[in-house]
Amino acid sequence: CARRTARLLRSRGVSIASNPTQVVAAASPSADTNKSNVGEQASADDSAATGVRYGCSFDSYGASNFVSFGGSGDKRRLLVAFVSTTGDAEQCDSIRQTWAALLRKSLPADTHANVQFALFALGDRAYGPTAFCAAGRKLAARMVQLGATPFCSVGFGDDGTPNGGVFADLDVWLDAELLPKFTGGSTGGSDVDNTISLMDPLYRVRVIGDETTNGTNGDETNVKLEGEEWQSEKYRPNYNEFFSSACPATAYRYDDGGRRDPTAASGVTSDPPMIGHVVKNERISSLDWMQDTRHIEIQVDCKQSTAFGKDNLPYVAGDVATILPSNSKESVAKFLSVLPRAIQVMADAPIEISHSAASPTPWPNKCTLRGLLTYCADINSLPEREDLRALASYCHLDHEAGSAHRDKLISLSETTDAALYGDYVLREKRSWIDVLYDFDSIQYNAESSGGKSSALTIEHLLTILPPIMPRHFSIASAPTATVLGGSTNGSRFHVDLCVAVVKGITPHGRSYTGLCSGHLSRLVRSDNSALPIRLWIRPGSFVNLPLKPAQPLLASNDHISRHFETPVLCIGAGTGVAPLRSLILERDAVGSINSGHNVVDQNQSTDNATSSTQLVDSILVFGCRKQSADFYYESEWKSLSDRASLRLLTAFSRDQYYKMYVQRAAREADGGTMLTRHILENRGAVYIAGGAKMAHCVKDEIVECLAAVLPGGEREAKLVLRKLAKAGKFSVEAWS
Repeated sequence: CARRTARLLRSRGVSIASNPTQVVAAASPSADTNKSNVGEQASADDSAATGVRYGCSFDSYGASNFVSFGGSGDKRRLLVAFVSTTGDAEQCDSIRQTWAALLRKSLPADTHANVQFALFALGDRAYGPTAFCAAGRKLAARMVQLGATPFCSVGFGDDGTPNGGVFADLDVWLDAELLPKFTGGSTGGSDVDNTISLMDPLYRVRVIGDETTNGTNGDETNVKLEGEEWQSEKYRPNYNEFFSSACPATAYRYDDGGRRDPTAASGVTSDPPMIGHVVKNERISSLDWMQDTRHIEIQVDCKQSTAFGKDNLPYVAGDVATILPSNSKESVAKFLSVLPRAIQVMADAPIEISHSAASPTPWPNKCTLRGLLTYCADINSLPEREDLRALASYCHLDHEAGSAHRDKLISLSETTDAALYGDYVLREKRSWIDVLYDFDSIQYNAESSGGKSSALTIEHLLTILPPIMPRHFSIASAPTATVLGGSTNGSRFHVDLCVAVVKGITPHGRSYTGLCSGHLSRLVRSDNSALPIRLWIRPGSFVNLPLKPAQPLLASNDHISRHFETPVLCIGAGTGVAPLRSLILERDAVGSINSGHNVVDQNQSTDNATSSTQLVDSILVFGCRKQSADFYYESEWKSLSDRASLRLLTAFSRDQYYKMYVQRAAREADGGTMLTRHILENRGAVYIAGGAKMAHCVKDEIVECLAAVLPGGEREAKLVLRKLAKAGKFSVEAWS
């Protein structure tokens, strides 16, 4: 969004980077690491002269710098901001520190009196009207409270908008709101400037070895590496520096003192990932089912002299594992085959990459091109419209289709052809590999006939390619059960993931697979060798899990000591059960400790079944399509139910002639009284996880049930949920 906005402003003679009173800032889960700002970047000289960082995240710009952005005197300043909403209507990690600074009550009401702001909020209407673009709306309201003036109306981008999602809505906002402010009311269309030219490369590349000789000259730099290049002593420091740039701002740090919460660390965390090894990878959906879902166990080595124990847990129930995936060897080979020959021949040569001040991505300083494409560059991502516009300048006009290719790429990047972009890229899932294959004039070389070579050099390639973004998966295991169950060894610990492999067929029959889920599904242990993976651990949406034991009111009851002061209701569907499994197993493990029992293997059945539901203080409402196909962790839930540690309610949407979903199962339980009794009488906590639409429906169902019994109706019901959320007893972890 920032790239497109800046280019269109510059096409109208508006300077962003060279004007110290203007800044473009972004807040999204990928704001710090996805910095492939192609073609319209500030020059190194401009950035150094003005101190402005175009396309940076709020926290990278600096919380204190943003608070003081208004400056002193009468000079007006303009902020162009793009803000994404994450979780349950929350601010994302890249604005966390800035948002906390803006909420300080000590800030004067005229802090931003000299600031005008243009804000575009990004969200998904599937989360419901309250949560849609909530982070952006909150920031706009706070800016106004601090004296800032809206430069134009706030824009709203919806992921579900046809033919481009938020980018389609961005074009509407630019044409109707932002651009007319600079052009006196006339936009002339979003793409007035259709001229393109070769951009200056932002990197310099030097070959420091010649792999094309297959190492015959005896130089040690020409010896091919065995195993993973990023793990070799020769390249590891360089790759770690790149990997660190993808580190989540809230990732835990592990040192001699154990796990350090992100709030205890000063500044933004930027550590290399921990190394994990996949020790178990099994399919938990039926073999004949359309969805391939995996239970994956990872042994993590945090490489510190820390001995984890029940008082020093490696993570918290409900936390998130952030995985940095790799491209497959096959996709890298295919990508290399569609590049100019001059780049292909140096694929395995050790290279040294020099960065400039304006370099968008901190590629490893030393590596091979094949290694960079495997571990760093997101060659399987879908090119954005600005990427296609940048590629147009590399079409070789001596190629028979070069001119047509150039025009088509420009057309695909324009607002007027948003539907064409939607058909060609979005619906058909065309990656960088596919686009370079279709537009083969980019790799054309006419030197043999006395013409020019391809304009796409390795320096230009590094300038336009986006980096691989980390993916986030809710941890499905319980830390206490992991530690006490013997799954830790010194500084090593285990985490479980529940991963649905993204696979599909496009309308025109093209098959596709998700990068990270596909990568994880390929990590199948063989020959007793554990396969490496890169990851961080960070807090999730579920915090303050109630673990305080209840007072033993019934001394004669053997089970009362296992119960907690606060009962918990977990509602989830599909792989949304992952964080709920973590919460439930954690409470079961802590309950076992409180009662003086050993932690029980969840797959081991017991004989102390009970028909009573009064003493069961953990309830799971789980939904899926078919009990025989995707009832994840069924044996575990039944084992816990047999031991009176869990009450299980299920909703299988396709196992009967009518649809049964989790919201209906929760509403109808106990004659329609379970939800209200759990929240109002038992003062219980509620955790919801799964798809955004499901989470929205469950939340609405809870509000409706509470409104029916509360004197204040819907208004009081929503107030009850807000109070629970503030106390950490009502949380939603949803995704679309």
